Amino acid sequence: MSERLTYLFRRYFDKTATGQERDELMRLINDPDSEAIVTSLMEEMYLSGNQTTHDPFAEGTREKILGAVLSENLADNFSDNVVPITPKRFLWMRYAAAIALFLGVSLGLYVYIDHNFQEKLTATKSRNDVKPGGNKAILTLSNGAKIVLNDAKDGTLAQQGNASVVKLANGELAYKQAGSTNEAPVYNTMSTPRGGQYRLQLPDGTLVMLNAESSITYPIAFTGNERVVTISGEVYFEVTKNKKMPFRVHFSDQTVEVLGTHFNICAYKDQPAFKTTLIKGSVKISKAGENQLLVPGQQAIYEPDSHKFNVKTVDTDDILAWKNGLFLFDNTEIDNVMLQLARWYNIEVIYKGPKPTLNFTGEIRKDSNLSRVFKILESTGGAKFAINGNMVTVEKK
Repeated sequence: MSERLTYLFRRYFDKTATGQERDELMRLINDPDSEAIVTSLMEEMYLSGNQTTHDPFAEGTREKILGAVLSENLADNFSDNVVPITPKRFLWMRYAAAIALFLGVSLGLYVYIDHNFQEKLTATKSRNDVKPGGNKAILTLSNGAKIVLNDAKDGTLAQQGNASVVKLANGELAYKQAGSTNEAPVYNTMSTPRGGQYRLQLPDGTLVMLNAESSITYPIAFTGNERVVTISGEVYFEVTKNKKMPFRVHFSDQTVEVLGTHFNICAYKDQPAFKTTLIKGSVKISKAGENQLLVPGQQAIYEPDSHKFNVKTVDTDDILAWKNGLFLFDNTEIDNVMLQLARWYNIEVIYKGPKPTLNFTGEIRKDSNLSRVFKILESTGGAKFAINGNMVTVEKK
């Protein structure tokens, strides 16, 4: 086999291989018994500088795909479709795919690798699944007109007073001023649906990120002696410093005041407490005449039922997991877990029989399909989940 494989490698790099020989090379590469000789040939070709010159990938794309192939993420993608497979086989599949990319094989032929295995995966794929949320939001202008931002093209979307509403190439919404800002305040509102999140650059340069089912109302230009916005849901801020114009966030009946800082507010009305977490700088939280100062790493928790603040030190990386593409559960009750999933996947949750009394700890990527999330949760052994359209049934295992 080694002589034949060496011959096919040479033919491929000399661009003299026939279509039949190319297919044979792919089959041999995919054979785990070829691992030693393939590794040797790969090293030899690389060190000699004889990599393929007819690269079908755009500049830099090969490295990204290769990194994904060799990472656990690709293995996760395969494992989203449950079929029995040994760890050794999995590793070799990824390694073979990496070799195919090294050889300059197109993505179409990359799928050719172990075509029968791919068919088995497709055949066993769950009929019911839900894709993760993404960058989705609606902008409501001062006249009530609405713009669906996920469908909008980059560039100027509307004119509001002396400001142009612009969707940037990175997907953010921003405002560009032209002329005087001394006119009567004009307000816009950005809101995210279930399964949506979005980034916004306020007129003063403050960066905002909205989690699912959240909103922010703000003027198209900050004037006077303060900058005031109103939010609901969960919103992360990186406030531009301006000592002459403090930045104030209103939510429920609370106000957070800052000069320039990074912080996160979680104020969903269907949760038992409102949480303000300071990442950098300082903030003052006001509620019915009561003030609470925070230092970085602290979280203020306000429970409406008790009308009291509770301040504790937290891991800010955990708090910001949502904006960094993760679900992070830390002994989290199943009700809270399902609430987060419902917002991100736009699903309805019902419990069948007695509700499982479970707490979950761990992290899951937010770009995972819902079926994969449930496989991970089911591995705890205490609950099982069924997807039927956008309806999810939870029952005790």
